[in-house]
Amino acid sequence: MRKRDISQKVLKISEGIFSSLVDLVLWNIFYFHELGPLGHPVQLRKADFLATKNLEKFNYLSLKRAFYRAKSKGWIKEDLILSEEGRKRIEGAIPGYFGKRKWDGNWYLVSYDILEKARILRDILRTNLKRLGFGQLHASFWISPFNFLGEVEKIVKDYNLSPFVILAISNRLGREESKYLANRVWKLEEINEKYRQLIQKTQNKNPENLIFEYLAILNEDPRLPDELLPDEWLGEEAYLIFKNYFPRFAK
Repeated sequence: MRKRDISQKVLKISEGIFSSLVDLVLWNIFYFHELGPLGHPVQLRKADFLATKNLEKFNYLSLKRAFYRAKSKGWIKEDLILSEEGRKRIEGAIPGYFGKRKWDGNWYLVSYDILEKARILRDILRTNLKRLGFGQLHASFWISPFNFLGEVEKIVKDYNLSPFVILAISNRLGREESKYLANRVWKLEEINEKYRQLIQKTQNKNPENLIFEYLAILNEDPRLPDELLPDEWLGEEAYLIFKNYFPRFAK
């Protein structure tokens, strides 16, 4: 199986959360040893592990290579146990639920004008803004209800982008109510509909088998304060369903 085919299969299985077979292997170890069904750690023989649902679709040679790479990186110890580095890697790839976050009423703004010839640096900045949860209001104008300007400023300094980036704070953006602005920027109603459909699925299907679908939605969810969420927001309900199945997974 070619590397590209493996990557596409991993993306499909994990709903886009992981792109490499190595990370899918690490997730399975993390799940069985760190989380386990209903939060109880499970001890597995290697043969049992390789036969698990997420990995049975890959041939033995591909899995052997993934294990070898993970071990060579120091992410797996003996007896299918994650090292501290392996645990940090997989936890860093999984979106977390932060619970209720208060809003101080301000918007934190990042605006930039970076030339096309420096598009690599522009892409680095945009990637980090997405990672921090900023929403794109316009092509080069990003907003967040949380104050991550300190983190952005560090990135700007590290890449010598200070002449091209403006950071600002405002308690209002345009004439639009903040709640409707948030819905437009982050497409909250679409995310809420995905939560609704997922919750319906859990009525007929074990949530344990829907974990990647939940993580994919959580990855889209900016986890905004209540003041900015649509009425009847279902993110909390979905979280409580999956928290019951993965109590140690809750952040």
